[in-house]
Amino acid sequence: MKGYRYSIVFGFDESRSIASYDKFLRDVVAPSIPDGSTVIIHGHTDIIGEPAYNQKLSEDRAMQTQKVMENAFAKEGKNNVKFDSSGFGEDASHAPFDNTLPEERFYNRTVIIDIIPVK
Repeated sequence: MKGYRYSIVFGFDESRSIASYDKFLRDVVAPSIPDGSTVIIHGHTDIIGEPAYNQKLSEDRAMQTQKVMENAFAKEGKNNVKFDSSGFGEDASHAPFDNTLPEERFYNRTVIIDIIPVK
C-alpha cells in the first residue's frame, strides 16, 4: 500500500490555516486515511523573524493541523490513527524550498502531511 503526501500553506505569521484548508483536511484528507495509519505532520516557516519565534510558529502550525484532523477522525469514529507532529522552524536543511525569493518564502509557510497506511 502506498503512502500519500499533502501540503497546506499558511498566511504570513499565522498558525491557523484558512477555512478552505480546514475543510480540505476534514472532507478530503481525513476520510482517506485508514484506521491504524500513522500521520506525520511537519510544520515550516520562512526565514523572516527570529529563529526561536519561527520554531514555535512551525510547531503551532503542525499542532493546529493535527487538531483539525483529530476532530475529523472523532466524527468518523476513527480512534486508531497515530500522529507524529513537529516543527522545523526556518531550518534550511528541512525547508521544502529555498528562502531567497518571495515566492519560495511563501511556500515555506507550510505544513507537510505524510500518510503512512497500516500494512
